[in-house]
Amino acid sequence: MGVVVLVSSLLLSLFRILLNAIDPYLSRMNIHLVEKPPSSVEKLLATIRAKSGSLPSLAQNSQWRERVQLVLDYLRTAKDVTPFGRLAIYRYLLLEINAVQCFETVSLKFPQVVVTSHPDQRNRPIFIFGLPRSGTTLLYHLLALYPEAFSPTRLLAVFAEMSPSDIRKASSLADLRQKMKIASKQYTFAHEAFTKSIFSIPYSVHPTALDGPEECLIVLNNYLFYETLPIVRARDFTDFVSEYKDLSDKAYRLYKRDLHVMQSITSANGRRSRFVLKAPHHTPFPDVIRRHFPNAYFVRMHRNPAEVVASLSSLLRVNNAPFQSRVDLVELGRSVQTTICNMAKELVRQTSQMPKCTIDLRFEEFSRDPISVCTKIAIEVGMEHTKAVEEKLTAFLIDDKAKRTRAGKHEYTLEEFGLDAEEIRSDCKEYCEMFSV
Repeated sequence: MGVVVLVSSLLLSLFRILLNAIDPYLSRMNIHLVEKPPSSVEKLLATIRAKSGSLPSLAQNSQWRERVQLVLDYLRTAKDVTPFGRLAIYRYLLLEINAVQCFETVSLKFPQVVVTSHPDQRNRPIFIFGLPRSGTTLLYHLLALYPEAFSPTRLLAVFAEMSPSDIRKASSLADLRQKMKIASKQYTFAHEAFTKSIFSIPYSVHPTALDGPEECLIVLNNYLFYETLPIVRARDFTDFVSEYKDLSDKAYRLYKRDLHVMQSITSANGRRSRFVLKAPHHTPFPDVIRRHFPNAYFVRMHRNPAEVVASLSSLLRVNNAPFQSRVDLVELGRSVQTTICNMAKELVRQTSQMPKCTIDLRFEEFSRDPISVCTKIAIEVGMEHTKAVEEKLTAFLIDDKAKRTRAGKHEYTLEEFGLDAEEIRSDCKEYCEMFSV
């Protein structure tokens, strides 16, 4: 299997290079090697309806349609997106809409998988958010090791590779699980071949595992389309709250439904009953989250915003490179600075309104003793912190450190992106003072 994946990865790399090289010339002669994205959301939805015979109910939401149109406009007008990048982003958009249809189809065919609320405080969900690059991923991986924790994994993205008709044909939940096993093998192969041929993100930048817990963004993006637009934009966080209130509320309502769908399919014995969820994109939405998860426990992570801006800019530079012919580092850095400063101000604004079931952690505090932090959280939410759990956490940290050492140090500077640390800290002065970062 490894050799096949390697060969497929090399072939895809060659295809990407070839497509980027010759497509611009052929397009001038009106010859297109790949399907071009439609210009309007109406045309896109008409194509999807013709192929699948239906549309997700979310397609009736005007704000969702507006977000889809933003992606299509970006694909049509962006001059720095390569032909392969355009193809990859468009395919990702289609897969996201298909996943929405699949989740909805499961909930309609097997309504028993959708639970409206957790019955008691023992199962209160944990939401981890705050500034990106502040230790949220490591904390998430550690808390997901507790035996009662349920977190989405990347393998659950196999829904994007299935079709609503596959789900309608399933005779039972057991039959659906079997179909998903088959689809997961296909997805695993495709994901490894695709990722290895495009991305070169070292483990030291952002640790990932195909079968490990993945942040909520994978499913939330089906509704909000944060990641489909390759460059993080300032409006994606705090501005989104005021501009897309109706959509953000619907997104969390559907996300709660989809979490129960995923939980029912992957945890048949029901032991993993507590949601442990993580994404910096939760930051602007504590009120919406509490509306749909009234007993939620919030963990907010904090770090020096200048360090966050530098680290996130470096990560996005690597992320965007395969899709763009030119990455303007100064423009990227300024966009990230605006985003992070907006998030920092939002964290300050919402602090006085946060419920008592909130813990604020500093990056340095967590880095010094991650197991003590996990123990504290576990005690507060009622999870049992046993010797066996502590051994799991210790083993994970040892393995994580070894992987980061092998991957090499992730080096970057603010100056690469035309940024100044004092300017960033000045813009986030109240945040830095409030959380001592």
